Formats: sequence, C-alpha cells, structure tokens
Amino acid sequence: MKTEVILHSGIYRFKWPYLTGHLVPNDAGEVTVYDCDVEMRVGQEEDLKEGKLVTIIITSYSPPGVQNRIEHIATKIRIAFFDHIFHERHYEKPIVPEESIRWIEQHLFSKGSSPGNTSHDQSLEVTMQWDVKKHAYGGPSWKTAQIIYN
Repeated sequence: MKTEVILHSGIYRFKWPYLTGHLVPNDAGEVTVYDCDVEMRVGQEEDLKEGKLVTIIITSYSPPGVQNRIEHIATKIRIAFFDHIFHERHYEKPIVPEESIRWIEQHLFSKGSSPGNTSHDQSLEVTMQWDVKKHAYGGPSWKTAQIIYN
C-alpha cells in the first residue's frame, strides 16, 4: 500500500550557519562561523512537473563556500525541517523519496567577495545518499546546473 506524502507548500528562506574544517582561532581567539542562504521550494508547480516535491538551494557568497560541507548542511536542514513540512500521518515520520528531493549548491561570489565578477559563480545539482541508520547524507556527487540569482 503506497502512502501519499502530505506537504506544506511554500518557499522557505533562511540563513544557515556552518563550520569549515579550519577551526583555528584568530588573534582574538575567535573561530569563524560562516553562513549560507537557503531557499526551500516545497510543492512548487515547476518542481512537481519534474517529479520533485522539494528543491533546496544552498548559496554561499564568498570562499570557502559550502562544497566541502554540503552533506553536513543538507543533513542538518533535513533533520530540522522535514518532519514539520512533510507528513504521512500525524504520528509518523515522513518518508520522502530521495528522488523527489533536489539539492542545488550555488557559489555566487559575484554577489559577495568578488562584486560583479561572475567568472567564479557556479551552480551544481548535488546527489547524495541518505543513510537511514546514521540519519545523515554522504557520498555527494555534483553536476552542473543553471544558476539561480536571487
């Protein structure tokens, strides 16, 4: 018996903090915490036509960017939001098929550290495997995607 996923459609926008592998304090004893912009497009018509329940766009504006942390950021976003946005029944965790989730990683340095210079801007669709036992994404792979300037 196939269960239909119920979702709360809309566009959710927020900032998300992340750390890089470089956790050395500066002269003031502070370790830099970076942030990225996140846009979750849930139940949008153009995505549904492509079989996607949600497209999540994660955007960084200056180096080091999010590429080396994408699976960690994606894991935290999924854990923080999916239980609230997707339902099967009120008392069950949602089972959102991985093929219906699109992850986009964008580096828009032209809107941050290199104003106006679009030569380093890139957008990549990221495919990852969700480990049900670990509750975490792993094994990311990337392919070029269309840039979405917000």
